[in-house]
Amino acid sequence: MPPAFLALFLLAAAQTNAPEPSPTVSTPAAKQAFRTAIGALLQADGTSAAEQLSKIPDGELSAKDAGFKACITARLAGRERSPSPGRTAFASEALAAYQAYWRRGVIDPAGRADAERDLVGKLSTLLGRPPLADIDAVEPLLAERLTREGLHSLQGRTGKLRDLMIWSKETERVEEVPLPEGANPTRVVYLDGFLSRGWSTYLSCDRTGSGGWTKSDGLYVVTPAYESLTDENFRVNFLAHESQHYSDKRRFADLPGWRLEYRAKLVELVYAAETRDKVLQRFIDSQGDDPADPHSFANRKVVLALRTALGVDDLAGAPVAALQQAALAELLADSGRLKVQP
Repeated sequence: MPPAFLALFLLAAAQTNAPEPSPTVSTPAAKQAFRTAIGALLQADGTSAAEQLSKIPDGELSAKDAGFKACITARLAGRERSPSPGRTAFASEALAAYQAYWRRGVIDPAGRADAERDLVGKLSTLLGRPPLADIDAVEPLLAERLTREGLHSLQGRTGKLRDLMIWSKETERVEEVPLPEGANPTRVVYLDGFLSRGWSTYLSCDRTGSGGWTKSDGLYVVTPAYESLTDENFRVNFLAHESQHYSDKRRFADLPGWRLEYRAKLVELVYAAETRDKVLQRFIDSQGDDPADPHSFANRKVVLALRTALGVDDLAGAPVAALQQAALAELLADSGRLKVQP
């Protein structure tokens, strides 16, 4: 075989054996499997999430989604590279202890209490204290230490795991937020410079996670969670949602977490137009029957209430206006139920 022809033959053979390039967009089946995996992860079921991810052929994933799959799989298996250093050595070590607890907590739910005790032990040592009684005793001391180091933080339970967010920048504004039952002037604090955005963002490799939260003094926005602070996703799915919490906490005392989420998720669907399908899919993909996990429990309640109101199983097929009206009617009916309760 002439040398020039041999070179062409070898080049053709190499191209034939090369892996198929990733599609620009993941296939519909792969997208659905990915959503199911993320839904399991958000309910702290890492084993189901890993199983779902393992069934998705890489050839059906876009390069971006294939990267998410590889990262999430590595984190669940504890194979990721060492986490990036935090702003201080103390913050880095505290975050590493939480990350180990998060991985263990989603892979071994039966051992979650032991994992939390181990976290308490590690943090007690890091704080230079004798072993503290429980995580409730540790968190205020951890927050105080991070504050002394020039950092802001949030601890507590998110869903089924104890959480830790750490950030360095805050900007405050007052926003006038329209709501179905009246506008609500709201203090909004925009947070940035994050070292940690919590367990759901960590385990999903930034695929999802909290966009913010509500406290008695206003709303707190996780700024890097949003591509825009002016589009419908932010205005409806965060500002309106969280402002409804802010309003409800002032109007109705001591509502359980799932009820607050139920009402705020209805508000999202009252206003959602461009993001309607995405919002619905998020609710459908993460449903649960445990009130202690308020988001997934509320998702189930919302989906059931609207399917009943509209007389359909496929909410995505309902006209936007019909779904908005049904969500508004259910929100107003729920307000009526709350007013007559003792």
